[in-house]
Amino acid sequence: MKKLIFIFFLLFASITNIEAQNQDRHNLFKQIEAAKIAFLTKELSLTPADAERFFPLYNQYQKEMRELIQQRRSKTGKKRGELEYDSEVLALKMRYRDSFIPIINAQRTAKFFEAEREFREKLLKELRERRSH
Repeated sequence: MKKLIFIFFLLFASITNIEAQNQDRHNLFKQIEAAKIAFLTKELSLTPADAERFFPLYNQYQKEMRELIQQRRSKTGKKRGELEYDSEVLALKMRYRDSFIPIINAQRTAKFFEAEREFREKLLKELRERRSH
């Protein structure tokens, strides 16, 4: 009976620890997304009206981009070469570029793709610095 209680306790502690880690990851993801939205809003000089129209479309773009990345990482996903994947990413960006232009104009749309890359680079740099300390 003591062994059973001990095993139950270990199982409960493991599940609690896993849930806490998942919650931490979720919170970190939310913080990163909030920082990204603030960064893009500032870099693109979005007015509240611009942001209201831009971010729903941006969220759809992000969803489709994550799906492409997930398919690439997935062992069960469609097998594709590097060039085919790059071509699909480019096609997605071109399609959304054409959708962003009427909302934020061509100049800010071009700046968007630069700002998105810049944010990603800053984030990776920050993560590397945190790991090295």
